[in-house]
Amino acid sequence: MNITKKQIDDLSLQVTVSVEESDYSEKVKKALNDLRKKLDIKGFRKGMVPMGMVQKMYGRSTLLEQVNTVMSGALNDYMEKEGIRIIGEPLASREQDKADWENDVNFSFSFDLMLAPKVDIPIDKNLHIPLIKKAIKDNDVEEYIAGLLNQHGTLVVVEKAEKEDFLKVDLKQGDQIISDSYLNLKTVAKLKDRKPFIGKSAGEEVDADITVLFPKEADRAVLLQVKPEELDRFSDPVFTFMVKEVKRFEPAQENVELYDKLYGAGKVTDRDAFVEKVKEQIERNNEGESNFRFGQDVKKILLEKAGIELPENLLKRWLYEGNDGKFTMEQIEKDFPAFLEDFRWQLVRESIMKAAEIKVDKDDMVQSAVAMARYQFAMYGMNDVPDEHLIKYAESMLANEKEARNLYERAEENKVISYIRQNVSVDIKEE
Repeated sequence: MNITKKQIDDLSLQVTVSVEESDYSEKVKKALNDLRKKLDIKGFRKGMVPMGMVQKMYGRSTLLEQVNTVMSGALNDYMEKEGIRIIGEPLASREQDKADWENDVNFSFSFDLMLAPKVDIPIDKNLHIPLIKKAIKDNDVEEYIAGLLNQHGTLVVVEKAEKEDFLKVDLKQGDQIISDSYLNLKTVAKLKDRKPFIGKSAGEEVDADITVLFPKEADRAVLLQVKPEELDRFSDPVFTFMVKEVKRFEPAQENVELYDKLYGAGKVTDRDAFVEKVKEQIERNNEGESNFRFGQDVKKILLEKAGIELPENLLKRWLYEGNDGKFTMEQIEKDFPAFLEDFRWQLVRESIMKAAEIKVDKDDMVQSAVAMARYQFAMYGMNDVPDEHLIKYAESMLANEKEARNLYERAEENKVISYIRQNVSVDIKEE
């Protein structure tokens, strides 16, 4: 066996593995003999099938398998011996001749290797990274409270319609009636098209062209309670809207009932305590935003310092061939800049984890899942979910393989960012 290498450029090289008959012949014989012992073919006793027949039936596939095994092992041993570190997988070179498995006894395989770049960024106090902190302003509090009141608001029945009200209607066209449909005036784009409905009360009627009210087929289908492909049933777009009820959205009232709903019975009893709770939540939100921006600045600064160059053409080939054609080269080209940035950051992150001996364990993943669950509940205004519920929800996320993989990456990212924050100079800036 002979192995040679040729430098393609600073970022890649080509390795050629030449496999001779003596490297694999005994392995092929043994594999065929082992296979013969297991064969059970009608007309022959088990294990007594003539070797010629075994060779004819399985010779080529066994040869291919054993040559590939020998070649792969030799390539891996060579890379380890020579200290060749690569990214991705070896790519079959496009320059090599196609093997003739029927007649050849010696084989040659060439591979293009993407060399792993050296990443060495000292994480110490000489490295300065900004941390932007956002101060809470009075209008922030009022805006947040207004958002809570809207979030917990309700629809109430009113007498006359205004421009953003919600109407329950029957739609009539000839003898056909579509009962209990709903018209949200706020979703009608042009005010002039809403005007015929403004001031109307239950029991009154309005004739309107639904293609004018809703140019999109999907919106008209919802109004008429049919599938979009069934709209052709209605050749006339003008319907009589018979108003049955008018409702208006009203924000929730700020009172003890709302406080109890938001924070639990008796925990907040007056306006001052409510404002303090709101400020705490804004502070948490601002802290989350600051941490996110810090993480983005970490990536930007470290990637600039690393200056990682990659063999982009080979990377594109690796993405295309490694995904079995799931993506076209056009799709890969389009998303390649984002992939490059993520890939470079992954290399930086891995180098920091190795240097700092950072490991991710199950507790880290649970913490990551709990943080995700807390954020998701907060999105629905549930800010005081008990820890036992968060942990149970987190465990259900970890039971999902895809979710668990994402949470592992998130935990890894969080640990690296946390390590960097503890060991660099953090320049706090307020805005």
